[in-house]
Amino acid sequence: MATTAAHADQPHVVFFPLPAQGHLTPALQLAKLLHHCHGFQITFVHTEHNRRRLLRSRGPGALAGVPGFRFAVVPDGLQLPSSDPDALEEMVAMLFSLETFVPHFRDLVSELPPVTHVVSDIEQILRSAKKMGLRSVALCTVSACGFMAFQQCQQLVDRGIIPLKVISLYQNAEDV
Repeated sequence: MATTAAHADQPHVVFFPLPAQGHLTPALQLAKLLHHCHGFQITFVHTEHNRRRLLRSRGPGALAGVPGFRFAVVPDGLQLPSSDPDALEEMVAMLFSLETFVPHFRDLVSELPPVTHVVSDIEQILRSAKKMGLRSVALCTVSACGFMAFQQCQQLVDRGIIPLKVISLYQNAEDV
């Protein structure tokens, strides 16, 4: 795919978020901001499973893209049951398949116009980007509430509240 001279000096960012709703939505929002407000070229990566889900819920125009903003699809290797393709068990299967994304990511990057940055919350993708010599950014998509909870963990350890020292604290009141 050739790059026009007008786009040659613009950063080209590949977004490859974990293929789960709470990760896709914030990544897509950031990608749209970088494209709209700063003129970045964007390639947003979906897995086959999420592509099918998106097209099923939003219709064929959902992945149309605009100039400078494209969607790409990589195989995820998930064998989905025909009865419920959105089952929770599929999330577990997807987590075990993360390493299989790496060769597809590498192939995709080699076929795109020159990539300047990678944004992901998948450790394997960030490591691969680094090996390829690409600048990468880890996007943390945790909610504000979750972030605040993480911030308190060290205080709980410092105060001796965790790890729990009394075995009865590990049990439900009904079990005692």
